[in-house]
Amino acid sequence: MPNTPGKRILLGREKGYLSSAATQYRFIIFLLITLGIYTLLLKVFQKLAEIVQLAVFLPIALLTLLLFIGIVGTLYSHTFVGPLARIRRALDQLAEGDTGVSLRLRDSDDPLLKDLVSTITALCDHSRSTQGFTRIAAAALRDDIKALQEKVSGGADAAEVQKLIEGVRRKQEALEKALNACSKENLRR
Repeated sequence: MPNTPGKRILLGREKGYLSSAATQYRFIIFLLITLGIYTLLLKVFQKLAEIVQLAVFLPIALLTLLLFIGIVGTLYSHTFVGPLARIRRALDQLAEGDTGVSLRLRDSDDPLLKDLVSTITALCDHSRSTQGFTRIAAAALRDDIKALQEKVSGGADAAEVQKLIEGVRRKQEALEKALNACSKENLRR
């Protein structure tokens, strides 16, 4: 059954609620285990309250819940908040033009974030090679323009100047074609 606009599918890749199934399943399992452990803690407190006849059972249970969720939440969120902070710093550097960004994650970090890091690394590599090509092409054009200016100031004949102008135009067209190809390639990704 095809997925029509406006309708969400429960299961499926990239389009439904479980678009990153492995990561989402791990999180669901984590929540189930956390709920199970908390239920066990509540049972222990309930037995203690029956034995000791404590009237303060509810406040103790709520405090335990807050403490338990705080500790477990901090430990679990460490696996994705840390990598997201490193990814954000890398993207900030890339946005400032630094293509020498090196981004690595721990083996224990989420595979979905590792995929994102590999995509960012590919983007940095592509930007680095594009910048290198652009610098080389700009230097070649600058040298050709300088040679053209020298020929014109030296009184070169029109055929020689026209030949140099054609060479500059060919390099300009090649550079524009390469830049357009990079833009189209990025649009396809």
